Parts: sequence; C-alpha cells; structure tokens
Amino acid sequence: MKKACLLKIGLAVCMVIFILTGCRSATTPIEFYALTPLIGAPEADKATGLGDAVAVGVGPLQMPKIIDRPQIVSRTGLNRINVDEFHRWAGSIYEDFLTVLALNLSALLQTNWVAAYPWEEYFDPDYRVYLEVNQFDGRLGEYALLNITWTVTGRQPGDILRVRNSVIKEAVQSADYEAFVAAESRILAALSREMAREIMAIHAGN
Repeated sequence: MKKACLLKIGLAVCMVIFILTGCRSATTPIEFYALTPLIGAPEADKATGLGDAVAVGVGPLQMPKIIDRPQIVSRTGLNRINVDEFHRWAGSIYEDFLTVLALNLSALLQTNWVAAYPWEEYFDPDYRVYLEVNQFDGRLGEYALLNITWTVTGRQPGDILRVRNSVIKEAVQSADYEAFVAAESRILAALSREMAREIMAIHAGN
C-alpha cells in the first residue's frame, strides 16, 4: 500500500516537473537591440571640420510617449501600432537616439567637442541642436520612417539660426527586428549628415 502511494506521489511530482519544464521552454525569449552610430564616416560624408575650438550640443529631445518606451514600436496599419513585448531596446531609446546623433556629428564634423544632452557644466556649446520627434517607427519588412523638427541655436536658446523639418524613409531589408533597427540607424546617419551640413554652413557665415 505504501509503495503504491509512493509511486503515485512520484508520478505526480514527475508530472509537475514536466509541466513546468514545458511552460518554461514555451516562453518566448526577450531580444534586445541598440541603434548603431557611423563607424568611420566616409570621406565623401565628412565636412571640412569644425576643429576642437568649436563645441556642439545635441539636445534636449522631445519624443512622444508612444515611442519613448522599452518596447520597439512599429506599425501594422495606417492607424494601428504594434508595441512588441519580446523585442526591446537594450537601454533607453531617448538616450540612444541622442548618443548616436552626437557620435555621428563628431565623426562628420571632425571634432571631439560634441556632447549629448544633458552635458556637464564645463561644456558650453557654441551651437545647440534642439530636436522634436514627431514619428519614429515603420513597418517590419517594408520601411522605417523618421519625422523630426530640429532647431540650431547659438549659446542662447533665443538665438535661433536654423529651423528644419526632416522626413527620412529607409527601406527595411527583411521582416525581422534586427533589419528594422538597422534601417532606423541608417535614418539617424542621414539626419546627421543634414545637420552637419547646416552647422557648417552656419559656421562658415560667422
């Protein structure tokens, strides 16, 4: 009798372990992504260069709450958004966005004096780029799109030198999130080139 009870208990324990193992293996793993800066800007993309005597500050940045979240956001229709729980930013998309722009501008303008907001007290940028993201999403396997308004000022916020709206669309090479984030990185590279050209034009006129 005792052996039968022990056998039943053993079978029950095995069933519980089997069920728990099955549930664990069925759980979808979370994958993490990050935007990528330009690695060694091509000579054709480089501006003449500001030199380290001129400093550039990138930010602050305004970003809609629907985008500024851990999950990667894409579109499945004209008015339908997909917020994917299993494909997330490795850090903060807000910080990543600014950091990549700062690194890109540093490479394109050939200066070490580019910093993302918030910068240290000792850093006093000659030019500051304020950004307002209107849209930063797209459709998997099709395109990624950025709609952004950006303003270049002097040392004082009221010293407005340029106001631009950029709409940049980039094809996505395959229907996975890695390709989608890669397209978003290329978009930031294109935006950085626009900004570098404008900053150099402003500086040349001073």
